[in-house]
Amino acid sequence: MLQSLTVKLVPLDLSGIGLGVLAFSYGSFVHALTFPCTDAVAEVWGAKRARFMVYMGTVVYLFCTVMLVIGVKLSPADGWPHNDAYRAIFEGAPRIVGGSLVATIVAQLWDIYVFEWVKKKTGSKYLWLRNNVSTFGSQLLDTTIFYLIAFYGIIPNEVLPSVILGTYILKVGVALVDTPLVYVIVAWIRKGEAPAEE
Repeated sequence: MLQSLTVKLVPLDLSGIGLGVLAFSYGSFVHALTFPCTDAVAEVWGAKRARFMVYMGTVVYLFCTVMLVIGVKLSPADGWPHNDAYRAIFEGAPRIVGGSLVATIVAQLWDIYVFEWVKKKTGSKYLWLRNNVSTFGSQLLDTTIFYLIAFYGIIPNEVLPSVILGTYILKVGVALVDTPLVYVIVAWIRKGEAPAEE
């Protein structure tokens, strides 16, 4: 799904705080929603399970990419007038996917590592701290790696830093807002794991 959403750049007006109008990839915004899931899994089941989830997500992503590439290569049916637009949007998928895969694997594994490191220091307390500390760093890695691989030379070089900054600011905002969601997911998982009463 992210391959379909990533190609859409959306303006982000931060002129109220002196940053002007930046931009972000809609797919990157949606991708930011996966980080609370990773943190919740790491919190309940540990880093090993969270890493496995990242690897399995990568396999699914690769499968979807292959299907998308086949879709782009297939000849259109007679009378369908939108094939050029379809190809223009999705022919960049391999580069977007490459950037996304590298960024996701590096960032998610970094997120899990930092989350686990903070958890060892804080014990069962301060879930909000490890959720945010791990996410802030991993989202910076994710955003920078992704845009440099996927869009360097496509987006003008003078625009690229503002897109990276805009996307990162948005992801930090999502991370702050989704902290209660992490608590809800963790509580829901633990409730489901509770032994049944006899």
